[in-house]
Amino acid sequence: MKANHPKLTQGDAVREYVRSQDGTRIGFRRFGAGPAVVFVHGSISRGADWLGVVNSLARSFTCFTMDRRGYGLSEAGTSIYSIEREYEDIVAVLRAAGRDASLVGHSFGAICALGAALRTAVHRLVLYEPPLPIGGLVAGEDLAPFRCAVADGRLDDALEMGLKKFVRLPVDHVHRMRASSGWPRLVALISPWPRELQAIDDLAQDAQAYIGITCPTLLLLGTESSAHPFRHAVGALHGALPNVRHATLHGQGHMAMRTAQELLSEQIAQFVSG
Repeated sequence: MKANHPKLTQGDAVREYVRSQDGTRIGFRRFGAGPAVVFVHGSISRGADWLGVVNSLARSFTCFTMDRRGYGLSEAGTSIYSIEREYEDIVAVLRAAGRDASLVGHSFGAICALGAALRTAVHRLVLYEPPLPIGGLVAGEDLAPFRCAVADGRLDDALEMGLKKFVRLPVDHVHRMRASSGWPRLVALISPWPRELQAIDDLAQDAQAYIGITCPTLLLLGTESSAHPFRHAVGALHGALPNVRHATLHGQGHMAMRTAQELLSEQIAQFVSG
């Protein structure tokens, strides 16, 4: 799949909104034409971060890049936060996309996609490294100092801590990120991360809750990603889900939506079209 056509921008999208079950307004952007695919971003991210992947896919699919509650186009909501509200938000967008929509989730967004797939029919499900707490907590004792750093406004240090401790990126990689022009945008998205990490650690430390997901499911895992939580989670889901396959992103870690957009697009297109 070669991206030799004009690059998409946010201005090429149709901006739309739905109301989630608790009344929260959830926004998404719609690109392209064809079978529907809903994209769910992870922590310190937003729907716009799927744009490079969608650039190729929008020629053949209608791509819905949603902003999770508290991000971008979406309201934070007035009800007490729980991961179940995230599931309901995705269900609302899936219903807007149509009954045969597929669902793609990355990182925390992949965990939310799992929860949504237990609540409504999904045509096909793509999960890129959901950080389930298989075999141990993801944040654990590091969550309290991280939450304090965010609350105290030490956001640069908090982000560096989170990338090292929770995403488990190599130290030199994090230092390069901190020196990059994109760092301030990540800092601006950090506020919801503590509650999302808490939601992850509150989940069961196995994959048995998801055995009821029977739709065809693709698990994506980078060869450079850490064992805990990413490889452990993918392995557990591979053993638990009844209709699952696995694909490897060679040379990639947790950020292929930025570093290998064509590769990720090809994996999604091949599976969703199957």
